[in-house]
Amino acid sequence: MNQLLDLAYDMVTAPSKALSVIVNEEKLKEAFLLWLFVVFVISLSIFRQGPGLLLQFLGLLVFMGAALLIHSAVTDYISGLFGGMGTARGITAGFMAASLPLSLSVVFTFIEAIGVTALSGIGGFVLFLWSFYLDVAAISENYNFHKGKAFLIALAPYVLTVIFLILLAALGAASALAGISGIDDLQGIESMIGQM
Repeated sequence: MNQLLDLAYDMVTAPSKALSVIVNEEKLKEAFLLWLFVVFVISLSIFRQGPGLLLQFLGLLVFMGAALLIHSAVTDYISGLFGGMGTARGITAGFMAASLPLSLSVVFTFIEAIGVTALSGIGGFVLFLWSFYLDVAAISENYNFHKGKAFLIALAPYVLTVIFLILLAALGAASALAGISGIDDLQGIESMIGQM
């Protein structure tokens, strides 16, 4: 337990040192416990009336776990393409530990609840940037990349997601246009609108 608290403290005061230990020694268990704490705190901060805290925690655990695995896999693959020599276990542990700043989101949820929404938005953005910086540091430590290359690799999953969503929207628009162009006459359009 003492080692876990030391790693959590080092993630705030000396993140490069902490991430170096986490990714190079593949401290998956310690990183998982930090990540589990973050998921629990986030589930507390978004708790609403309804299915209950336990179900919300489990749902968030599954969603964030899937996102973590996909993010780690894409980053590991792209890093391997660019000559990185790290491990998937190392980057997964690094990403789990890098999510630690997100545990402070509960503070900004409280600030939003008292009516200061602008400060809450700014705080959430700062937490995202801090976590992203730690992701870049984890990539740099795990694959022995300089910070610039690690930054570009950290951006790659987000860019790929945006490209995927744009292609999906374009495909939807193309199939809608194909459906509309298949209508032979104005009467067909009127009957289609009448059915809606």
